[in-house]
Amino acid sequence: MYKVSLKARSQEFEYNCSPNQTPLRAARDNFIPFPTGCQRGGCGMCKVKVLDGEYEHELVRSHEYLPDEELNNRFALACCMTPKSNLEIITIEDYEKQNNRI
Repeated sequence: MYKVSLKARSQEFEYNCSPNQTPLRAARDNFIPFPTGCQRGGCGMCKVKVLDGEYEHELVRSHEYLPDEELNNRFALACCMTPKSNLEIITIEDYEKQNNRI
């Protein structure tokens, strides 16, 4: 079991995620509000920035919502990744709000 620290909707959450479970599924199982849509990598609603930790990302995804440049800069779709260590992630909404502050 790995610990996931998630910042979503201007709140911070911590929950456990098994190595064969996606952070999105684990959050939903714990009733944590995580933006989601298709849950298959096609809509981009669950895009996160990985701030810390190791993970694997299933490469079957929509390039429209996760282009290679973002993938290489530690963005991921929470429905298509599995943890390989504890993770610290932030939803794309919160990441953009945080980085637009002056």
